[in-house]
Amino acid sequence: MDNLLFQWDVIEAMVGGASALDLPRLRLDDAAQAEQFLRSYGFDVTVARHRQELEWIRSVSLGFIERELVYNRPALALPDELRQLTDIPSLLLWASGPLSDLRQRWACALLRVMHAVAHARLQLQERFGEHVREQILARFQPHLLEEDGLLYLGTGPNRVPLSRFEVKHQKPLDSVILKLLHKPENVATDIFDHLGLRFVTIDRLDVLLVVRYLRAHHVVSFPNIKPSRSKNTLLDMEFVRAEVQDLLASGRDPEECAELLRTRVESSAHPSATVLMNPHSDVGYHAIQFTCRHYVRVADPLSAPSSGRELSFFFPYEVQITDRASFEATRSGLASHEEYRRRQRDSVRHRVLGPVMTFLGESSDVRDQSPTTFDSSMDDI
Repeated sequence: MDNLLFQWDVIEAMVGGASALDLPRLRLDDAAQAEQFLRSYGFDVTVARHRQELEWIRSVSLGFIERELVYNRPALALPDELRQLTDIPSLLLWASGPLSDLRQRWACALLRVMHAVAHARLQLQERFGEHVREQILARFQPHLLEEDGLLYLGTGPNRVPLSRFEVKHQKPLDSVILKLLHKPENVATDIFDHLGLRFVTIDRLDVLLVVRYLRAHHVVSFPNIKPSRSKNTLLDMEFVRAEVQDLLASGRDPEECAELLRTRVESSAHPSATVLMNPHSDVGYHAIQFTCRHYVRVADPLSAPSSGRELSFFFPYEVQITDRASFEATRSGLASHEEYRRRQRDSVRHRVLGPVMTFLGESSDVRDQSPTTFDSSMDDI
């Protein structure tokens, strides 16, 4: 009969698209199985350095839960026994206990965050992050010019006036953890905005002109854009194409056509945003954004400098282009960074601590009171 026994929730996490984060419990019987589980994950508890890494992950995870998920919620205070337990195999066995045990639910909550923290550190980002940022920014900076206090993309009659240009550098660790915990995949390689660039134009037509410029001048390599990450909630492209064709066929003066197109685009409706890739973004948030991958080349740190040997890899960065009115709208109302973070944090709290809150009869509908600790610049990309 053993051949007919399956751990269906684990099977679904492996082949059915479910996330291991959402499993209600582990199924380990003893310390030997717990240590084997950890070795499979990547940590051998007989190795001192691995134990130190696990302790760092545990400590960071406890701090994250306190700062971001249970702040100002006395009923959700972390149990002392959970804080004091440093033996990770024992924590895994707690998480394998009966669902009727509150300690089991807390152990699973901590392990969910530890899983995210373990994935939040990218070795390539840590070792080569500065070189990566320098190479990517070097693609854009020569095209950004200031004249008489005004900022432009490019030169000559086809230059595009900009309201502002922003660079968002590496996310704070808490921000990465929070983002991972609301993603089904829960792996840091699926966070594409470790480096983000934002263009803010004067009006909506200029957004399209920025896209055209970036392509025409090979600032971005369009074959290296990740299609599934492209999103447009700013311009109805079918409408714009139809208007351009209509004006080209009208026989009007080119300058008159350009002004008419600008006016019509500015007053046009935004495209439907009923389905957003980021469930915490507000439907009032309008922009064009895409993820491009830069082919990075850095000196091989394991080879002599004179060898000229290189390491090469693709590194993603995100580009967002929006108009001034839409940008200002992100600073107020539901599209604001503070509201965005509250929605995201509420979702993560429910995912991580839902079983604990259910056990304690604690409502997940209480308005979030956690302090905002993130740099608001571009985090709703």
